[in-house]
Order: sequence, then structure tokens, then C-alpha cells
Amino acid sequence: MLETTRIYIADISVLKDSSVFENLLKRVPDYRQKKAMSFKFPKGKMQSLGVGLLLHKACEDAGIAGADERVAYGENEKPYLVDFPDVHFNLSHSGERVMCVLSPFDVGCDVEIIKGDRGRLAERFFKPEESAWIKHFDSLEKQSEAFYRLWTLKECYMKVTGRGMSLMPDKFALHVDENENISLYHDGERPEYTFREIDLRDGYRYAVCFKNDGKNAPQEVKRVDLKELL
Repeated sequence: MLETTRIYIADISVLKDSSVFENLLKRVPDYRQKKAMSFKFPKGKMQSLGVGLLLHKACEDAGIAGADERVAYGENEKPYLVDFPDVHFNLSHSGERVMCVLSPFDVGCDVEIIKGDRGRLAERFFKPEESAWIKHFDSLEKQSEAFYRLWTLKECYMKVTGRGMSLMPDKFALHVDENENISLYHDGERPEYTFREIDLRDGYRYAVCFKNDGKNAPQEVKRVDLKELL
């Protein structure tokens, strides 16, 4: 039985090398190969292969090699491992980063590249108090990072619920206090959902949302060099 949450992050820029891409494509199951190759542009192919490689490695490391060969999709297209109902996973990608979380708890993850001022988006998609929290920072750079902190936290919550983008980000609120504790308010306070942020200072923000006691259980964060999988 899986006891440790495994969080994997990788830079997919190495997949720009066609020989590396072609060799690593053979490492993932047939359905992932087909999905990766279904994308029109190289970026989509690389991202799809990247998350597939991380899930494959996570399953191997967890002692459930081959579990990623049977992935199905539930309500709102939330993925699950057919033969391992007590093992949960989630995938995310942005720019040249991919992310995978494998956990004994319901889990969602998100990675986003930080791309400048997003004040107008915050006003459109966030609660007024969240926009005010972003604006209280004293530079556009810090405000941009604050926006993406909230965006990744919101999206990983939307994913762990299984509702994805059908749950609009302005329908709930997040509060970050002076000690960096994160509270969720969605039809009242929801303490059964907890969050973890990962800041690698690489121009991206990473976040994970757990349901129930996942944040307090053992966790392992690993940066994967995809070339080492060859």
C-alpha cells in the first residue's frame, strides 16, 4: 500500500532533441504515446510525454510498476488508476515544466509559468479580497508572483474536487495569513482541504492540494532529469 506522497517535477527542454524524445517515447504506455503524438505542435507533444514519463517513474518508484498502463477517466475527466483505487494521482504542465503527484490521498496539483502583470485577470476571476491581497505587495514582480500563487492553489483545489474548470475560481476564496498559512472558504471554511506550495525559484509556481490529512502524511519531492530515464 502506498504510504508516501510522491511529488515529481521535471524540465522538458531536453525533449527538444528529437533522438531523446523518440527514445523516451518508448518508455510510456501505448495510450500515452498516442496522446503525445496527437498534438499538432512540438510543445504539446513534449508536455504530454513529460507528464507520462513522470507518472511512469512515480509508479515504478512506488512499487506499482505498470499501474500507469491502465488509466481511466471519471466524472469531469478526472483520471484514476484502474487497478489501484486507493492510489491517487494528478498531472500538470506549463511552459517547460511538468509535474506529477502520486498519493494515498485525493490530490490535485498545478504548475504555472510566471508571466508578468495579471491584475486584470485577478479582478475578473478572483474574489475582491484576493485581488486586494495581490495589490498590497509593493512591486509588479511581487504582485505577479502573488497572482500565480493563488492561481496554482485555486487550480489544484479545482482538480482535487474532480470538477476542474467547471468550478470557476471566483466561486471560492483562499486566504494567506502573515504566517503563510492557507485557508479555503467554499460555502464556509473547508479545513478538510490543505495545501502545499513548492518554490524552486525557477520562474514557475507549484502547488498541491490534499483532501483530509494528506499534508501531514510523509511526502517526497523529487526533481527528475529526464535524460536519466534513457
